[in-house]
Parts: sequence; structure tokens; C-alpha cells
Amino acid sequence: MTTAGLNVVALISGGKDSFFSILHCQANGHKIVALANLHPPEQDDGPVDDLESYMYQTVGHAVIPLYEQAIGLPLYRQPIAGTAVNQAKSYGPSSTSGAQDEDETESLLPLLKRVIAAHPEVNAVSSGAILSDYQRTRVESVALRIGLTPLSYLWHWPSLPPHSPTSLLEDMAAVGQDSRIVKVASGGLDDQFLWSNVADRKTIARLSKAAQRFGSPGDGAVLGEGGEYETLAVYGPASLWKGRIVVPDDGFEKVPGDAGSFSMHIAQPSVVFDDSCATVRATSLRIPPLLDARFEELQKYTSVKQQDSTPAVSHTLTTSSRTVSASINYQVSRHGSAVVISNLLGIGNTAAEQTRSIMQQMMELLTKQGHGPREVAYTIIVLRDMADFAAVNTVYGSYFQHPNPPARVTIACADVLPSSSLLSISSTSASGPREGLHVQSRSYWAPANIGPYSQAIKFSIGANDDFPSASVFIAGQIPLIPASMDLPVGANLSDEAKFVQQSVLALQHLDRIGIVMGVKQWTFGIAFVSTSALVEVNSTGKARVAQQLWDAFHRPSAPKEASADESEDFDIWHLKHGGGNSPWQKKDAEEHTSLLEQTRSLPALVVIGVDQLPRNSAIEWVGCGRTFAGDGDPQLFHLQALLHSFQGRKLSLSLQT
Repeated sequence: MTTAGLNVVALISGGKDSFFSILHCQANGHKIVALANLHPPEQDDGPVDDLESYMYQTVGHAVIPLYEQAIGLPLYRQPIAGTAVNQAKSYGPSSTSGAQDEDETESLLPLLKRVIAAHPEVNAVSSGAILSDYQRTRVESVALRIGLTPLSYLWHWPSLPPHSPTSLLEDMAAVGQDSRIVKVASGGLDDQFLWSNVADRKTIARLSKAAQRFGSPGDGAVLGEGGEYETLAVYGPASLWKGRIVVPDDGFEKVPGDAGSFSMHIAQPSVVFDDSCATVRATSLRIPPLLDARFEELQKYTSVKQQDSTPAVSHTLTTSSRTVSASINYQVSRHGSAVVISNLLGIGNTAAEQTRSIMQQMMELLTKQGHGPREVAYTIIVLRDMADFAAVNTVYGSYFQHPNPPARVTIACADVLPSSSLLSISSTSASGPREGLHVQSRSYWAPANIGPYSQAIKFSIGANDDFPSASVFIAGQIPLIPASMDLPVGANLSDEAKFVQQSVLALQHLDRIGIVMGVKQWTFGIAFVSTSALVEVNSTGKARVAQQLWDAFHRPSAPKEASADESEDFDIWHLKHGGGNSPWQKKDAEEHTSLLEQTRSLPALVVIGVDQLPRNSAIEWVGCGRTFAGDGDPQLFHLQALLHSFQGRKLSLSLQT
């Protein structure tokens, strides 16, 4: 699936998820070089079997050394130092105010450095994170500091097709992974669950029943994501496992704990090698499909529309450099608790110099408004040339070293910038509580944001700093395959089909991020389309596809096929406001009224043509949403300056009526 395989050190706790993640690393073309584990420190009276750790599983740690034989890979271990000093959900280099070295997370750093010293080819690290931002962000923080690519192929597994809370356990059963429950800590689970195979059909049924009684929908209780139980992997497919871990009948001891919990103390474990170890194969390993069924239908529908539609009418982009230069002057405006700084330009001969100049201005202006870099929620970077992106990103990122940096949109469009400027940057900041989503690991869920920008930021700008009534600003989404971070190849496809494919995939990324952030209603969308990618599709054709997808995405069912003589330049915005002389104005008024009625509930979409997009993508979706449904101000203040600057490059516009 990937264009270049990585050399991976696999973090293992002994649990089911870290080993199943290894299988998916292999399936994606990566090589597992070594295993790494952190264990409880030795005490005067012997090792602690169940350390109270927010980060690491330690039950059954006496079995861990046997994985070197059972898997046939070198194992590196190190004791856990420190405690959970920083208990925030998100973790980063500057998040502990000087106490970072005391946090148990930092034990990962010397461990991974030891592995790299012994295996210099290692360039990635895998973990078994499923729903825990706490675990994922800590592994990412350490990994990225030492140049390792984080891999979390199980991330948000229950939300992937077939969208079942038990699909992960069923997938483990399909490949023959045997993981035993070694601790229970939930009111719905008792000591009768201990040493049960978590992927056994009967065990899954019992766990599901308990989760229904004591868990909440989507909380991952059936997978043990809330600490309901812990497991120990003892066997699996021959592509990974060379032997089986066994424990004699007298090697088990049930140990009662606090609040009705029980754990399993294991003695005299060993590894056996027999013919049965070669019978289980990973041929049944299921890779989640790239698209949800809903988006597969959107792609199919839009492909048909492309095929059946008449050729797109050529659309010429017109801008005036004089008008653009006049409108690019920076502005500062306040909207409730939010501050928008628009169109900052820099001084210097290179993109890096101009970026540093811009960021210094931004920090000074933020300070005057009582804000700082941590309050910045959203930024827009407009480049003259996308080739400058790396240089700009390095300087830009140095100002946002904290967890959950701003969500961001990056585009390249030369003619909206003054002739002496290589870029402009705009920012939106807000005081008060906020939540961010910054996933930097490769997965099957959505593209990793490796660098100084989050997938989304959620905050409230009204009188009530209340997340149930918050706005959600989502970063620009381009059509990267999440597992590989490559654009879809689309071999043997026409440019039209490739554009549809990219548009649907990027829109799915927007949707998945919105779901995680609790978006209940989309209020506005922008589709940036590149004039330099997939050039066989002209700008109007790209705008038409984007509009069709946006409309279908927001309808409960796919819209009906358009009639063959229906104009492709039909524009709801013009219908409402009476502008333009497009051919659709000659059509019967009743047809327009009917279509307008169908579109009343759709959030506005603007399609804008630009020179280039990151990674030479053909489309980049930008979405704004909120965590409640109903009428109200869509709060587009953070986009007003951009929409004004790109007025001459709008290709299609439909507004909610």
C-alpha cells in the first residue's frame, strides 16, 4: 500500500492491541526491526506486578521477556521512571512547565534512543492506540522529537467500516491472535473472565453484554479502552509468531484489587515451538476499505454525473493586481472573544525571512490584544509558490511548539499577492477554553498532520464558554491515503475520474474529523481546486464536481439525475440575488424555485481556483461547523478577508437561504 516501507520498532505492553498493530505494519509493507517495552522498576521486596500507571500496562510483565523468543526479534526493555506529572489529554514538549523530565512518558525517550543506537535504520515506531488521545499524543511527542514516524493503524478502528464496536476483536479472531484477559476492573466484569481469550466468540458476547450495561455508546468499553480489562497476547499468525507462550496449570494466581478488580499473577511461563505454530496465517487480515459505504456511493454517483454531463463550459479566472494589492493590507478585528489578524505581509528576500517578519508582527499584534500563540486557533497561509512551503513551515512551526497548534489552510496563488510578497498569513485567536485534535500518526482513519497544525480546533466565542455550543474550525483537507500519506494513484483512470476520486476522499476526511469533534451542523465550506493538477478537467468542471459532492453530502439521499439540457453553470447564489446573465436565467422560473427549495437547508459552499495545493493535490476542502444544530450566525469572520481577496477567483457559490 505504501510507496516506501519503513523500519519499525514496535512498542509492546503485552496487550492485544500492540501485537495486532504489528500485523498491520507488516500488511502496509513495513519491516519490524525490534520490540521495545517499559516495565515497573524493581522494589526492595521485588518487582511490582501492577504498577499504577496512566500510560503503561504492567500486569503480566514477567511474560514480556519471552516475546523475544516467541516473535524472534530483539527486545529492548527499560524501567519506568517518574509518575504521571502531566495528566492532560494532549502532551507536548512544553506542556509540563519544567517538570517534563519527571513524567513517566519521558521514559520512552532513552528506550527508543537505545533501539536507534543498535539499529540505525529504524525510522518509525508503532503503538496500539485505539481511542486514547492520552496514549497516542505521548508516543507521538517522543517519537517526533527523535525523527521517528508514529504508526497507529488501530486508531479509531470502531468508527471504520463496518462501524462495529466489536469489529477489532472479530478481526483478531479471524487471524488467530490469542490474547488472554489478565485483569478486570469494571463492575460488569468479574474474575470469571480471567484467562479467557478476548477474541473468542463467547467472550466477545459476554463483553458486549457487560459494555451495554456499564458502558456508553462509542466509549470503547468492549475493547477495554476505559481500563475495563487488560490482556496478554500469547499466540498469533505465523507471519509474526514463531512460538506459543504457555503457562502451567499451577502458574496462575488470582489477585484481588481495589473496587472489585482482579488481576492474574503469572508464574513459570515458557515458549513452546511445535507444528501448530505454523498453522495460523495472516491471510485473513482485514484491511479497512479506503471509503465508507456512504462515500463510495457519492463517488459512484458523481462519476455517473461526470460521464453523463455535457462538456464543461470554459471559465476564465480574472483578477486585478491593482485591486488585489489594495485589499491585501493587514487588518485587526475583534468578534466577541476572537481576534482576527488578516493579510500580514513580511519584509525579506526569501520566503523564510518574510515568514519570520510576519510571525514577529503577529506576536506583537496578539500581545496588544491580550493573546499569545496558544490562543491562536486558525491560520491561513497564502504562498506565491508552493515550492516555498518547507521553508515557510520551518519558521512558522517554531512559534507553535505547544500541543494542539492552530488548524491551518495552505494554498498557493500568486496573483492575490503584491508583487514583492512571497506569502501572506492570517490568524484567528480566541481566549477561553478550547479543544484540539492533532493526530500525527499514520492510520486508516484520516491523514496524519505531522507538523505545526491540528486537524481541528473547537472553541466558544460567545458569552458562554460552553463546548456544547462551540464552533469548530477544521484544517484544509487534501486527498491523502491515511495509511501511506500518498495521493491515490488512480492508474488507468481519466483525469475526470481521478478528480472525483480525490474530491470524495478529501471530503470523507473532513467528515471524519467533524464527527470526532462533535460537529452537529456544517455552516460553511470552501473547496479550493488547483488549476495546475489534473489539467484535463477545466476549472468549471472541477467546480461542478465539488458542488455536486457538497450538495449530495448534505442530503439524506442522493439527488436525482439532472436532465440532459440542464445548464452546468446554474448558480443558486445568482438566483437568490439576481446577478449575472448565465444561461440558466432563460429557464422556467418554477424549475428554479423548486431547486432553490431543495437547497434551502444546504450550508454555503464557495469553490475557488488557485495555482497550487500541497502535495500537488487537485482539491482541498475547508469546513466550518458547530456542536449544535439550529439557526444562528455561521461565524465566518475568520474567512472574510480570504473570501474578499479571492473574489475574482470564485468559481461557484451557493448560499444558505
